[in-house]
Amino acid sequence: MRAKTVRKSETPRARNARGEGERLRDEIISAAIRVLSAIGPEDPFSLRAVAKEAKIAAPSVYIHFDDRNVLLLAVLEKLFREQIAMRAAAEEEAARHGAGAWARLLARSIASVEFGLKHPGHYKVLFEGRVVLRLNDRRVADFGRPLLVRSVELIRQIKPVSDKARVSNDPERLALLLWSGLHGVISLRINKPTLDWPSAIELAEQVTRAIIQPK
Repeated sequence: MRAKTVRKSETPRARNARGEGERLRDEIISAAIRVLSAIGPEDPFSLRAVAKEAKIAAPSVYIHFDDRNVLLLAVLEKLFREQIAMRAAAEEEAARHGAGAWARLLARSIASVEFGLKHPGHYKVLFEGRVVLRLNDRRVADFGRPLLVRSVELIRQIKPVSDKARVSNDPERLALLLWSGLHGVISLRINKPTLDWPSAIELAEQVTRAIIQPK
C-alpha cells in the first residue's frame, strides 16, 4: 500500500513563539527606517529592500504589512510616537524643577534639536520627505499634530515682553514659525556639516526666544 502523500498545504505552519511576531514587526519597521534614511526623497523604496536590510525573506514582510503604504504609515507612527514621548519627558523634567510655560517650551525645543542631531536618520525620515512624499493618506497629518497642539497650548500661556514684540498674535502661527526655525537648525547642521556652526543648544534657545519673545 502506498504511503499517503502529504500536500504542502496540509503541513501545519509553526506558530511564532509568544512575542516573536511583534518583535519581528518592530525589526521590519526599524529596517525600513534605515533604508529610508539612506535614500533620497525621490529614490525607489521597496519591501524587498526592507526584507534584505532586516535579513529576512521578502514574504515575511507581507505577513505583517499588506503593502508598502501600510509599512510607511507604521514607520511614521513609530517615529512620531518617539518624538511625542521625548518632548513630553523634557517638559516634565523642566516642570519638576518648577519651570513655567516658557521654560517648558524651551525644554521641548532643545530636546527636539538634540534628538535630531543625535538621530539624523530618524529625523530625515520624519521631516525631510522620505515618507510623506510617498504617501497619499489623510492620517499622515494626524501623527505630528500633538506636537503642534502642545506648542500652541504653551505659547498661549506665555506673555510677550510687549504687546507689539511678536510678529503675530496667533499662537498657531507662532508654533509653526518655531517649528520652522528649529527644523532649520537641525537640517542645516545635518546637511551642511562643514560650516563652523555655533552651539546647537544656543541656536535652539535663540530661535525660540526670538519667535516667542517671552516676558
